[in-house]
Amino acid sequence: MRKLAAGLCLALLVPATPHAAPAQPPKTKKAAPASAPTVLTIARPPTPEWFGLYVLGQKAGWSKASIRKEKRDGKAVLVGRAETSISAQVGPRSVTRSTYDEKVYEAKPGGRLVSFHARRTGDGGERELVGRCGAKECVVVITGEGQRQERRIPHPGETADDADAPRLAAARRGLVTGWQLEVDRLRAKRMEAKFLSREKVAAAGVEVPVSIVEERDVGPEGDRLATRVTIADDGRVLEIRIGDVVAKAETEATAHRLDKVDLFGLTRVKLSKPLPQDVPATLQYRIKGLPEAFRTDDPRQHYEAAGQGEALVTVKAAIPASADPTRDAPRGRAPEGQQALLAATPEIDSDSPAIRKLAAEIVGDTPGVYAASRRIANAVFGRLEKAYGASRDRASDVLALGKGDCTEHTLLFTALARASGIPARQVHGLVFARYDDGVPALYWHAWPEVLSGQEWIALDPTFGQEVADATHIALGRGTQVDTVSLLGALQVLDVTRVQ
Repeated sequence: MRKLAAGLCLALLVPATPHAAPAQPPKTKKAAPASAPTVLTIARPPTPEWFGLYVLGQKAGWSKASIRKEKRDGKAVLVGRAETSISAQVGPRSVTRSTYDEKVYEAKPGGRLVSFHARRTGDGGERELVGRCGAKECVVVITGEGQRQERRIPHPGETADDADAPRLAAARRGLVTGWQLEVDRLRAKRMEAKFLSREKVAAAGVEVPVSIVEERDVGPEGDRLATRVTIADDGRVLEIRIGDVVAKAETEATAHRLDKVDLFGLTRVKLSKPLPQDVPATLQYRIKGLPEAFRTDDPRQHYEAAGQGEALVTVKAAIPASADPTRDAPRGRAPEGQQALLAATPEIDSDSPAIRKLAAEIVGDTPGVYAASRRIANAVFGRLEKAYGASRDRASDVLALGKGDCTEHTLLFTALARASGIPARQVHGLVFARYDDGVPALYWHAWPEVLSGQEWIALDPTFGQEVADATHIALGRGTQVDTVSLLGALQVLDVTRVQ
């Protein structure tokens, strides 16, 4: 269910850096007591449910979802399907992204995931993933843009209960935990659906009793804010909400009627004045609307509570210690526990021959992580045409297309870095810019970070910065995509330069 609202991230956020799937299949959770509702007995609509997808009150897309029993090869299975379409203006371009997802499970409580099928079309390129799962592993075939890959991953531990966890939690008035395979990134997420309360909502002139359930990824880099799901007693999902991104139950005809949404302008945070972009520099922002869960200190950013829901965010852009060649870590290794930062994934396909070839040409025999990263950042900046909304989901496709916005610059940089033995991850947040209308603002942005020894270094290949300036405010890293919940909530009250 979270996918319906989170699907808006396809248009708004950088693809997140995947974790490797668990080394061993997760342990199957214990079955519920015999008297408890099961995924096969809970109430749900007999026909597909339709939703309108809204950003800050404007409809940017629709979604269709269903879960039902079927026969496959003479066997009963439980099949979950979801289709989503997002349409919006991104800068000067009108973009559309469509997705289709299907997962098939053994038709019994705790029945294992046996297959999955995902298709992505429109802006971002064409891609299809087909997986077949045995008891211990899944074999996945990925095709698109003239390429074909086969990958093997451990079985994620996902079961039929996980296909409809919020409805199951509502029916049991309790907690449902399990695993879900995030197909685009081929990683297993530890999920939790928790019944919160019974409430009444107005519907067609009457009050309808509903259950409120929160769903979240509870892994180490999981959701800081939960998805709130409203479920009627007959099993209908009435609303799915992540901050100001909302999926509302609608008729099919209503769901297809969209607003003209300018995401580029809608999601910016206006400022009273331009910001300095020199390095080194330190800037302090007084921000309203930033939840405490997002206020995590790191060597580059520091947070202080300022009262009345405000926070002081101090961002320091300094010349890295690794700029000294004698302190720059050698390429080809990652600190313990950070090996995933060197790994190829379906999106960061650093094992692509074209990516590996270009990486070798750019980096050559440069030994240090930061020295090589600077070369890659400058090469990506010079190579890609700056085109907002010209999206591709895979680094090798970005390379072939030769253009893109911050998402594509960051994705290509990350793949080239990993192909060069540089631990790298993607970051999303805000950055200062002033475009054709002349309004100074912070815009949603993406950039990479590399790890030289124990030093994280932010660069910006979109702006050609070997050190990301202090107007870059990081809001999410790694697999976190819940930054979408902050849309429309943030206000920058003041910005000062710290001497």
